Amino acid sequence: MSDRPKIKGKNHRYFWRACRYLWPYRAKVVISVASAVFVGLAMTGGLTTMIPILGVMLSGDTIQASVYRHVAQQRMDVKFVVEPTEVQLAQPLQGRAKAAGLKSADVITDASPAPAGAPPSPFPPVTGDPATWSTTDQSYRAGEILRRIAWTGSDSHDPGQVALTVAARNLTVLVPLNRAKWYDLFALKAVQSLPLKPVQSVATVFALLAIIAVIGNVARFFQEHLSDQSAIYAANDIRQRLYDRVLRIPLSSFGNQGASDVTSRLITDVDNLQDGFKTVLGQSIQEPIKAVMAFVFALWVSWRLTIFIIILAPLMALMMKKFGKKMRRASRAALRSSAVLLGQVEGTLVGIRVVKGFNAEKFERRRYSKILHSLIAEMIKMSRIDAISSPVMETMIMVMAGMVVLTGTYMITVQQLTVPQFVTVMFSLAIIAESLRKASKVNNALQKANAAAARLFETLDLPSEREHSLVVARALVKGDAVPRKLPPLRSAIEFQNIVFTYPNASSPALNGVSLAVPKGQSIAVVGRNGSGKTTLLALLERFFDPDSGRILIDGVDIRTVSRTSLRQQISLVTQDSHVFPGTFAENIAYGQTLANPQAPDSPQRRAVWARVEESARRAFAHDFIVEKPGGYNMVLEGLGNQLSGGQKQRLCIARAIFHQSPILVLDEATSQVDAESEHLIHQAIEHLIHERTTFVIAHRFSTIISADTIVVMERGRIVGQGKHDELLNTCQIYQQLYERQLIAAPGGE
Repeated sequence: MSDRPKIKGKNHRYFWRACRYLWPYRAKVVISVASAVFVGLAMTGGLTTMIPILGVMLSGDTIQASVYRHVAQQRMDVKFVVEPTEVQLAQPLQGRAKAAGLKSADVITDASPAPAGAPPSPFPPVTGDPATWSTTDQSYRAGEILRRIAWTGSDSHDPGQVALTVAARNLTVLVPLNRAKWYDLFALKAVQSLPLKPVQSVATVFALLAIIAVIGNVARFFQEHLSDQSAIYAANDIRQRLYDRVLRIPLSSFGNQGASDVTSRLITDVDNLQDGFKTVLGQSIQEPIKAVMAFVFALWVSWRLTIFIIILAPLMALMMKKFGKKMRRASRAALRSSAVLLGQVEGTLVGIRVVKGFNAEKFERRRYSKILHSLIAEMIKMSRIDAISSPVMETMIMVMAGMVVLTGTYMITVQQLTVPQFVTVMFSLAIIAESLRKASKVNNALQKANAAAARLFETLDLPSEREHSLVVARALVKGDAVPRKLPPLRSAIEFQNIVFTYPNASSPALNGVSLAVPKGQSIAVVGRNGSGKTTLLALLERFFDPDSGRILIDGVDIRTVSRTSLRQQISLVTQDSHVFPGTFAENIAYGQTLANPQAPDSPQRRAVWARVEESARRAFAHDFIVEKPGGYNMVLEGLGNQLSGGQKQRLCIARAIFHQSPILVLDEATSQVDAESEHLIHQAIEHLIHERTTFVIAHRFSTIISADTIVVMERGRIVGQGKHDELLNTCQIYQQLYERQLIAAPGGE
């Protein structure tokens, strides 16, 4: 469309602008986002259970002892060596424990009993000489010591202190404790009901994980289903609005692109935008939530290792931005090539008879192949960018993971991290990496959607005919008045010194045209191709507005009235016999609702149906309609391809007769009608002349001669006006046109 703005956006602004169409479905979007958050929480819950489970699998510890150890470490500001059979302090030692007199490598053999309000111990009592204890007894005793430390002062505002007995030094130390965190209390209470035996406790935890997984997957279903629903609804709202806008924009807005470009925007571009909506409501919500929750969990487990990971993130963002920029450019080029390809296919199929008649199949194949190769090149480019982005990102992720493993190994050796904690952080890292990998695809999809949205808004932002009419009318009347309704034609139509030039044309199509047409007269407009005949009548319906001059109906400038009221007074039959999908009756009564002949539901609609048949009879279309299967109710498919050119033309004439407009425009309306039908239609037109003001554009002089006035045009000017006999004597152009038709059709008119 020739007057559309250039797109200079380098971000996703057009796509985010399109996202406002999701607002009517905000309830679905909110539920979808909430479901995505729940999926992330379920995933985090699964990660949380990994530390105690791994502790059981790697060290033979119980889940209870593993949880007690974690809480005791937090409350004492120490690290314990992961040894199920004893409680030993790791290096280095600092904070409360060091201030109380504890040293690195001290082994704690006893602790003051847990407070009375603490739940009963899950460990059986171990008595007798410690030298005779089994490994299980030692493990239970170590777990009991950790339990006492963890529960001391946990439910009170005063965290209190715990008395610890240190082996070898035969020393009892009072260590003040930190206040227990809410999640520590939750963990303490949660493990209280677990079986003590490792296999049974792990099985119980896995059963809980299975329940969480089922609930999480249900939430995931709602998240994906509702997000897809919202995307489909929003995209079709845009498609509906785009179609409405296309119907309302001026003809001049179509420029040189034509119907194929509009079709491409309605179908291909909206589909790409819909994919973008699905992406932004799906992966772009779910994956970041998962990544953020995994990141927060990783920070909680080991902030040092996680901070190291953050340092490497900007490099990932830089690569994603680079790939996104390339994808955006390739996507816009592919969309343009797709529109050109649709135009080629449409032109070939509509003119297939001409293609075959001129043996142009090879020519069309070559032209189609050239356009197709251009499209393939752009699609291959998009595929190459899409394909290379994932391997590059995954390679970077692998390098990052290697660096993280090395760092984690070092932290384990210096007792800053346990093996279960490291494995858990690595799982979190894997989830973050997977989310980043999918995010690279999200970015590519958003770039495609942004390019599509930019093309859609090029059309949606065009002013409608009504908006254009409002601006023109206010400029003419010097105020804020709304274009008024045009009353029915009473006296005359006047063209006053009309000048009009098509966009990008070097010379005017009309230049100083003036013409007065009284009501009820028939005016035949003749001239060579390109003389301005069709343009003159296009201005009458305000498909275009003149550059200068005025068109008056009963003295009213048509630019000051609404286009709707103007076009209600005009029936148009063009040289392109357009048949709409639907039945014969629906095509004749185009724009009105018809009654079902088997079950008419109102006298008004029955009257409409009677008018349909009467209009078909007057256009001499009734006979061939009733011969078809189903008659007036036969559905015409493929734009009426089952009809001959003459039949389609008579159907269009019946449509014009049905609408009973006071002005009738016949633009080469009999060009595809056989001689017999033309003669009958002329008789019908003779009757219409007394009822309507008729403009006829025709090359056949059999149609022209009966007009009240013949207007001869040449190079955008009127060079002759009068009756047939008069013009034969006074207008050389008219003489030449008449003589050429006589020579082209021996036997005369």
